[in-house]
Amino acid sequence: MTVLLFGASGGCGSECLIRLLDRGIETTVIVRSEARLPAAAKGHALLTVVVRPDGHLSLSADELIGYVKGVDTVVSCLGHTMSRKGIWGHPRKLCTDTTRRVCEAIRLLAKPVKYIVISTEGVDRPDGGDPKLRGVMERFVLRLLYWLLPPHAGNMANIKYLGEEVAGGRNPHVAFCAVRPSDMIDAEASSAYTTHAELQNGIFNAGTTRRANVGEFMADLATKPEVWEAWKNAYPQLLDAVPPPAKGEGKRV
Repeated sequence: MTVLLFGASGGCGSECLIRLLDRGIETTVIVRSEARLPAAAKGHALLTVVVRPDGHLSLSADELIGYVKGVDTVVSCLGHTMSRKGIWGHPRKLCTDTTRRVCEAIRLLAKPVKYIVISTEGVDRPDGGDPKLRGVMERFVLRLLYWLLPPHAGNMANIKYLGEEVAGGRNPHVAFCAVRPSDMIDAEASSAYTTHAELQNGIFNAGTTRRANVGEFMADLATKPEVWEAWKNAYPQLLDAVPPPAKGEGKRV
C-alpha cells in the first residue's frame, strides 16, 4: 500500500503522516519546506519528500500524474493558514483546485484510487442527506462567509465537485471520503471519537474534534478495508466522544 499526502506539515496532515508511517505505509509528501514536517517523520525510511517551494499546484499535469500513478490512495489535509495572506491571498482555491487536478489525473490514468479529503461541518452534504439543523441565522452567516471568505467558498466547491463528478458517476475511477470535523483542537494524542453519516450539530452548537482524531480516522480510511467500505463515497462528521459523567456526578436540575 502506498499513499500520496498533501498538507503533511499542517495540524491534521502531520497527525495522519505519523500514523501512516507507524503502520508501515510507504508515503510520499509534497511540501513547500521539509523543515516543517513533524520530527517523528523526518528521515523515516518509508517517507519520500518532494519539496516544491511554490506549492504542489505548481506541478505540471504530467508531474502530478507521475506521483498519482504510483499510489493506491491520495490524502488531502490541506487548509488555509488563518492569516490575512492565508485567507485572502493566493491560491484562493487551494483545496478545490487540488481535488480537481487529482481526480483528473486519476481519470486519465484509468486506475482505481481512493481519495480522502478533509472538509468542515460548515458544508452540507450535496445530496441533501443532512438533517435540517441549521436555522435562519446560521444559513445567513454561512452564506455571508461564502461571499467573504475564500476558504469557505472553496470547501463548498470541493464538496460540490465530489458530489457531481465522483458520486455522480462521471469519474468512475475515484472513490472518496470527505471528512467533516467539528471545531478542531490540538491534543497530544488521539482519543475516542464517533463518526456520523449526517451532521450532528451546526456551527453555533459545535462539538470538538481533536486534530489527532482526524489523523487517526484518515489513516484508518487509508489502511483498514472495513473502515473504508463503511465510509466510501460519504461525508462523515467526526466528533470527539463525550466522556460519561464521573462517578457520583448526576444531572443537575
